[in-house]
Amino acid sequence: MRPVDREGSRLLLFDGLEAAGLSCAHSTVPLDVRQAADRRRLVLAAGLDPDRVATAVQVHGARVLRVDGPLERTAEADGLVTATPGLALLVKAADCSLVVVADPVRHAVGVAHAGWRGAAGGVVEGLVAALGREFGSAPGDLVAGVGPTIGLARYPVGQEVLDAFRRRVPWAEVYARTVDGQLHFDVAGANARALREAGVGSVETAGLCTFESPLLFSYRRQGQGVGHHGLVAGWVPR
Repeated sequence: MRPVDREGSRLLLFDGLEAAGLSCAHSTVPLDVRQAADRRRLVLAAGLDPDRVATAVQVHGARVLRVDGPLERTAEADGLVTATPGLALLVKAADCSLVVVADPVRHAVGVAHAGWRGAAGGVVEGLVAALGREFGSAPGDLVAGVGPTIGLARYPVGQEVLDAFRRRVPWAEVYARTVDGQLHFDVAGANARALREAGVGSVETAGLCTFESPLLFSYRRQGQGVGHHGLVAGWVPR
């Protein structure tokens, strides 16, 4: 993932998704996508139409919703998929992974807010499954990106986090580590593993920790009321 300056904003771009032709960008400080004006700036900077955006009420769950037109926070879902040309999908976070999965063959795309609860619940695998079910996407054709996430070293968690992953996947222990008697978990690594296990052909990870990077908001670093960065993605009609 690399930074670029567009329309007066600094964005982070996934090289693999850009090469595939997807219009996609991850915002940085000071853009706060909780604010309508900043959402518009992000969408415009990504080359998409700010009047054609679909978002949802994020609840740290695993529901994935198909959308065929603009949607403004009227349904609860942490994953969105579409094959509508020009429709921008938007998710937000302040430490959780923001994930994008794109099908350059069928021009379908999905995005997800994948913190530990959603990831343990299968939101990432649900994104891949929904693209296949709704649009006929083959996993091997898909390209994906996992955005900046709070890193393992900065993310102490309770035992319930590891237990939630263990109930669903056999590889959970790989992404857990005990540091000075405290359990830590690598959410970004687990999300990337889930994409690979689902058969996704190419997975890119940002390699940026939200806690440590001044480019990014972090709930764990800044506390209540912290701003949120956003991930926007869509296929521009050609």
